[in-house]
Amino acid sequence: MRNSHFLILASIGLVSVFTACSTDEDDPVAAGSDNVIRFTAASRLPQNRATADITTSNLTQFFVYGYLNSDGSPYMTNVEVNKTGTNVWEYSPVKYWPTGDALNFYAYAPEGMLPPGTTPLDAVHFTNSGKTDFIYAVSPDMSQPAAGNEAQVRFNFRHALARVTVMLSSEDTNMEVKINNATIVGANQNGDFRFPTVSTSGDIESAGQESIGTWSNLSGKGFTVLHMAQRQDEIITLTPEPIDIDTEGDAAKFFIPQDLPFVQGGDYENEVYLVLTCAMYDKATGKKIWPNANTPEINLPNGGLSGEGYIYLSLQGSGFTAWKGGYHYLYNVVINGHPDMSPIEFGNPTVDKFVTVTTQLQP
Repeated sequence: MRNSHFLILASIGLVSVFTACSTDEDDPVAAGSDNVIRFTAASRLPQNRATADITTSNLTQFFVYGYLNSDGSPYMTNVEVNKTGTNVWEYSPVKYWPTGDALNFYAYAPEGMLPPGTTPLDAVHFTNSGKTDFIYAVSPDMSQPAAGNEAQVRFNFRHALARVTVMLSSEDTNMEVKINNATIVGANQNGDFRFPTVSTSGDIESAGQESIGTWSNLSGKGFTVLHMAQRQDEIITLTPEPIDIDTEGDAAKFFIPQDLPFVQGGDYENEVYLVLTCAMYDKATGKKIWPNANTPEINLPNGGLSGEGYIYLSLQGSGFTAWKGGYHYLYNVVINGHPDMSPIEFGNPTVDKFVTVTTQLQP
């Protein structure tokens, strides 16, 4: 068996223009209409996302906090900004630039990522469902520009979570590999996230660590099911063409950034790994060839020989031992056998020489 791992950087950021279109002017520091605070968000990277990711095309809402630079007091609190048309965004009540002070802005999406009573200045306790993208942005020390009508707060959104995709294939044309279940074991599902305090402008590859959100107090190691066959027709038969194990499109995709320790042994408490429940068959005869009598107990459910066995795979890859936020980890697992399969092989043949028997015959 061999497995290969490919790391793809997820395109990060959102490209759109945000404007404030409300006519509500009840802010106590309000000035003329050219003093309205407006927002824009941009990315230098091309978009190449799956539908679960938050992108420019599917983003319809985000939330903004703003704090006075002078004393840190709140100026905008969880303001909801909604898309109402092409490049048209509205929020209410409209806010205006304060006189003689700057603002520090924080933004996030989607709704509900910050628990009640939590702000971007706090450690955000996060329980990860694995199915929701989480983006954040910071634009600090912003003052009203001279051209008030074009005043914009520029957000570059980053992804707080890592995205994970598992692709499976088999190149052995003489063997049939059937996958029942695929599970990521031992990944932490809880943690505290902190927004950075400096601008999130620029792309994540060249960004300094100070402009990237941080995670701490990770806990809640669990089992994340990527595929589970509950009927015969849900068992996946591998082909040379890689198959996304998330056949229904509703499995967990997003994970808290974390280390990926692994030592072959299935240690749930101290490791993070991918486990496949599968069986392998001789294609010509249909006979099961793995698991077999040589298969170690660790690879057998309940320690006994049954229809399927367990294959444990490290989630580390070439050049990385941890998941990072804003990266897409694409694992291409190729199953062409297992070390204990003991295939039948033929060595160099030999042929006995004829034994010569000489005799004379007479009539």
